[in-house]
Amino acid sequence: MDNFHPDCVCFWPCHADYREQFDALHNQHEETLRKLNKLNSSTGCALCAVNWIYSGGKCYYFSMVEMNWTQSRDHCVSRGGHLVIINSQAEQDFLTSKVKVTHWIGLNDLDTEGHWVWVNNQPLNDSAEFWMKREDGVSEPDNWTKDHPAGEDCASLGHKMGETDFWTDAFCFQEKRFVCEAAAAV
Repeated sequence: MDNFHPDCVCFWPCHADYREQFDALHNQHEETLRKLNKLNSSTGCALCAVNWIYSGGKCYYFSMVEMNWTQSRDHCVSRGGHLVIINSQAEQDFLTSKVKVTHWIGLNDLDTEGHWVWVNNQPLNDSAEFWMKREDGVSEPDNWTKDHPAGEDCASLGHKMGETDFWTDAFCFQEKRFVCEAAAAV
């Protein structure tokens, strides 16, 4: 034991088998990490913060509290994300499967009436929009001004009657639940 030093990670010749054991354990550890990362990528496990749900490479937070649209937007940012941006039918279907009441999404026409943009300033993609269609021909967004002269400038999943499989425009000052989105950790 003359050659052993407590601060040395390298053992002298009489302890060469410790170095081999260390190397073997290190390689086993690296392989385990590779397998864990592969499993996480395929299952979505441990990729999102607590209370966030993984789907399609993203993490989603479904609020239980109600806030107005601006407060909802700011709350999502404070949680490390943004109000949800819906890019596909699959994402729309996932979200609507998780909500039973209306929720704010990250879409508005606050700056220019009729020009809908997401919270990342990207314009609404016509191929991925899910506005409510009515039989009478008057569909959303309709910028209803009867209850408030400024009109409806913020979008939500569904309406207060409980249907949630489409979007409606609403008064931004109304309080609703909301959906945040963030990139999944890799």
